[in-house]
Amino acid sequence: MQLSRALRLRPGLTVAFVGAGGKTSAIRRLILEISNGELAPASGDPPTAALITTTTRLGRGQESLAHYHLVDPSQDQIAGLPDLLKEHRSVLVTGPAREDKWLAPADRIQDELHRHARSSGAVFLIEADGAQGRSLKAPAEHEPVIPEFADLVVPMAGLDVLTQAIQSEFVHRPELVAALLDAPQGTQIGADELVGVLAAENGGLKRIPDGAEVRVLLNKADSSRMETGRRIAQTLLENSRIRSVALASAMEDDPVREVHGRVAGVVLAAGGSSRLGEPKQLIQWRGHPLVWYAVRAAEGLDPIVAVVGGGATELRRVLKDAQIDIVENADWEAGQSGSVRIGLEAVAAGAEGVVFLLADMPFVGPDLVGALIERHRHTLAPLVAARAGGRRANPVLFDQDTFSSVAALSGDRGGRAIFRQFDREFVEWDESILLDVDTPRDLKRLRELE
Repeated sequence: MQLSRALRLRPGLTVAFVGAGGKTSAIRRLILEISNGELAPASGDPPTAALITTTTRLGRGQESLAHYHLVDPSQDQIAGLPDLLKEHRSVLVTGPAREDKWLAPADRIQDELHRHARSSGAVFLIEADGAQGRSLKAPAEHEPVIPEFADLVVPMAGLDVLTQAIQSEFVHRPELVAALLDAPQGTQIGADELVGVLAAENGGLKRIPDGAEVRVLLNKADSSRMETGRRIAQTLLENSRIRSVALASAMEDDPVREVHGRVAGVVLAAGGSSRLGEPKQLIQWRGHPLVWYAVRAAEGLDPIVAVVGGGATELRRVLKDAQIDIVENADWEAGQSGSVRIGLEAVAAGAEGVVFLLADMPFVGPDLVGALIERHRHTLAPLVAARAGGRRANPVLFDQDTFSSVAALSGDRGGRAIFRQFDREFVEWDESILLDVDTPRDLKRLRELE
């Protein structure tokens, strides 16, 4: 997967990289993807240029990051940035050199760069921290230097620091890392220690502007480190400030191996079952109402809501012990799209995707939902759907790139209309998941399997 996709780059976005473990390599990879026209976002137009700077210092030689380098630019040169970006697609702007470093441009120039990136649709990439090539660091008092206008902050660490001691050559400012973790400098760094640094308010989350998204990048994620990387990612996501965690090797052509984020669940249980003649959500099968099976299938999702409408009182009763929230669609008779919108609104904040589950498909289980999530982690596809016997089936995972389109649905339409707008991935499954209960004949077939 492209790094630009994993970070969800879009035109005009300002991205600040902090921490350690390959910030310059990550920026170089993004510039390569942009400059080569390799970006393939799920929706909207991709960024076509990158503007790069530092708020700290860059090593001499790192001017090769971009196709053009502006040093301590004049106002006339700043005014010409739109033309430079069109011509070169990547422009690095620094202050003057001092010894072996390029200094940061003045604050007023940073503000101008931000304005030009916004107006031209370029991505503005900022190296906002220094680590002297190490894989882990804790910030000093003056670090990091993140502009207030940053839209996205990417805390980084290199997974090659795992099993190393805090005082090793892999760690920048080991005394600060030890103090942050309240541990001796000889302590071996494991998953807990890495999380302790990255998720700390005085560590990886230090000085992040309130309105900025946070997406952690764990670099140097070779195959031997993936299992530990996954555990670190899931623990980091317990912090609501962190939106996603990417496991990557920024130096590779296809750098991102997986992206972990919160995937929410919506159980659609508001229909009146007019063709069946009774609320199908409440039909007992193998000792449970059908809606129970949808809730069970959603058990790996977070958060989970059930949208109720017809039969709301009884549904609330049968779901009272479930670890889910219940929202009501008062206008449920107007069609499924209203329930879809209400469910999405209830879970969208902080979610990278949402799985919609129907309340009449008892053979859909948590293993299938888990397979959808796994495919999404590897692709960030706009849509990930089950497929059985050559037919697209439910459930479907909707990536956050589809949320605005889902919210615009109207009438008696569910997510089916969205499939014409976005690319999709499929998870092949057995044909049992095709059985739903819409008619008395369907119910008879289900009873025969009881």
